[in-house]
Amino acid sequence: MEFVGNKNEQYSSTLPATELYPELTIAEFQSVFHFLSNETEAGILHHCTVARVTVNQELLDTIKPFGSLDKLSLERFGETQTGVTLYKQAVVALTANFLVENQLSMNATTEAAERQEAIQAKADHSLVQYRRAVDLLLNAKETYCFEVV
Repeated sequence: MEFVGNKNEQYSSTLPATELYPELTIAEFQSVFHFLSNETEAGILHHCTVARVTVNQELLDTIKPFGSLDKLSLERFGETQTGVTLYKQAVVALTANFLVENQLSMNATTEAAERQEAIQAKADHSLVQYRRAVDLLLNAKETYCFEVV
């Protein structure tokens, strides 16, 4: 097992852009999230696809009137990069949560018990990153205070 971002190869899988949302690459996920995992490219791609569907559906009613994420971002933040960054943050953070939760379920051994708390904290932190990014996209400001207790 090695860190997701330190794999010998950079994964090349891509989720194509849609009418409303930008392209996502698995390499972007690898560059942002570093945690121990033996996930394959296909596994990360699968979880990223599910996370993207979740985020897309959550944002759909907010973005659709604007016609694209770029137009929403331009209206709310004065430029397009913020919207893209927040969108990618939401998708990759939710993907990370899926992967870490999967790792938790597989590490339920006595030797792994000590690591469970640290792994759970990583999963929780990923969910907070996801919620904050979606909250900013939905409301153009943070409307919630997320605290992991």
